[in-house]
Amino acid sequence: MSTGNLPAWEPLSTLQVPAIKRYALIEMAQLAVTTRTTLFNEIVDADHYWSLIKDERQPHLQREGPWLLSIPHDQLDQLNQLDGMACALLGWIETPLAGAELASHLAPAMIVENPQKQRALLRFYLPDVITQLHEDALENSANVLFSGVTRWWYQDTTMGWVALEGQASPGCVSQWQLVVDEARWQSLHGEPEVMQLTAELVDFSPSLFEGICHCERPRHVAKALVQADHHGLTATADKRTFVYVQLSQGSDAWASEEMQRLLQRAASDETTLAEILATTYQQDEP
Repeated sequence: MSTGNLPAWEPLSTLQVPAIKRYALIEMAQLAVTTRTTLFNEIVDADHYWSLIKDERQPHLQREGPWLLSIPHDQLDQLNQLDGMACALLGWIETPLAGAELASHLAPAMIVENPQKQRALLRFYLPDVITQLHEDALENSANVLFSGVTRWWYQDTTMGWVALEGQASPGCVSQWQLVVDEARWQSLHGEPEVMQLTAELVDFSPSLFEGICHCERPRHVAKALVQADHHGLTATADKRTFVYVQLSQGSDAWASEEMQRLLQRAASDETTLAEILATTYQQDEP
C-alpha cells in the first residue's frame, strides 16, 4: 500500500461547531526505532499522541501497539515519506472528540468477546476487521465503536482510502465492551490465527516472505488458511504444514491428484499432514 495519496477528505473548518479534528492511527510495531524518533520529535506536536493500550502492566504492547496521533497539516507530506509508514498508517479518524477522549473510547475494542464470555485480542483497526465491525455496529447495539466518530478512513488494496460513516453523537460511551454474536466471533477470530501463524513462520522460515512487504505477509497466510479450510483441514499442525508448503512451493503445490488424495487423508485420518507427506516422499526415494 502507498500512503502517497491522502484520503479525499474535505478541508477541516474552524467555524464548524463542534470542530472536527483528524487523527492518524499508527501501529508502532511496523516502524523502526529511528523512524519513531523522527515521528515523535519532528512531526507530531508535543503531547498530541495517545496509546490505545491502557494496561500499564503491558509496556511492550503499549510501545509496539496502536497509537492515535494528531498530525499538523503542514507535516502530512513528511509523514508519508517516513520509512515503513505505508504499513504502519492504518487509518484516519475524523471526530469532534479530543484525542485523549477518543483513545479511551477506542481502547475497549482491542478485546473482542463472544456470548460464551471468551475473549481474544483484536487488532480492530486492520482493514478486513474494521469493515466487519462497521457492518456489525449497524445491527449490534453493544458495538458502539463508531459512536462519536464522523468518518473512519481505511485503505482498501484496490480502491485506496475509503471512508466509513460514523455514528456521530455529542459524546462517546466511556465504559463498554465489544461483544459480538457467535457468527461474527468466528469471522473475526480468524485474524489472531493468521497473525500467530505469520509470526511463527517468520521466525521458523523467514525466506518464505522474501520480497513480501511486512504488512502483506498476513494476507498471504490468510489466503492459504482459507484454502486449508476448504480442504477440510482443522488441526493446527495440518494448517501450519499446508501454509508452509503453499508459501514455499506456490499454489500449484496441491494441484496434482496425488496431493489432493493426501489432503483428503489428512482431513479424515488421525495421521498428520506432515507425517503423510514425509512417508510419501520417503517411498518415492530410490
